[in-house]
Amino acid sequence: MQHPQAYAWALVLMVAMALCALAVLAFALGMRRYPGMLAWAAGGGLLSAGIFLMLMQGSWPWVASILGANLCLVGGGMLAAVGLRRFLGRRVPWRVYAALLVSLACLASWFTWVRFSVSARVLVFSLHMLPVYADLLYVAWRAWRTGSPWPALLIAGSSAVSGVFAVGRGVAAMSGGLDGVPSVFIWKFAAYGAFVVGPPAVVVHAVGLLLLAGYRCTCEMRPRRAA
Repeated sequence: MQHPQAYAWALVLMVAMALCALAVLAFALGMRRYPGMLAWAAGGGLLSAGIFLMLMQGSWPWVASILGANLCLVGGGMLAAVGLRRFLGRRVPWRVYAALLVSLACLASWFTWVRFSVSARVLVFSLHMLPVYADLLYVAWRAWRTGSPWPALLIAGSSAVSGVFAVGRGVAAMSGGLDGVPSVFIWKFAAYGAFVVGPPAVVVHAVGLLLLAGYRCTCEMRPRRAA
């Protein structure tokens, strides 16, 4: 972690992600185990593990703190997307997800052990995380357009914001924004803003999913009128 404030925000993001995953898990086990909710909770747990591994860079071996962290973060996002797709009854593109993980593993390994470059590795991560956010945005937006209640917009909005900042961090990395040299605020914000918007975006996303589940549960429990 290149910046102390980013380190602190990453800790907040890790805790927020873990709490959101536990909230979804509690709903799934205590109320109604709708398809996809357990996958979403597992994705939240994997994202938290990825952030923890990322924070261990410099203390743990690179295979865990760099490669493992990257795979956990992208894989956790994919599980969240899988959960949302299954919850909404949509097909899961497993082959696309698998190809994305293989590509990430190869490129992250290359820029770690063959041609070491933090900036290139951050850009690689951002480019592989972007399709995950785009998938969440697309599925949630399409669900709202086809009849899902308004909480789907919360998922779409949080995914859009997270995607924008993920791209911004990748661009800032390639422009030297992670080296501590640029003093321009916009570059610092682009480089570390993803950690700042991460916690509220995660909470909004989880709230959106829980509200969707709540709406579905309410509709199922509502007594039907006699014909």
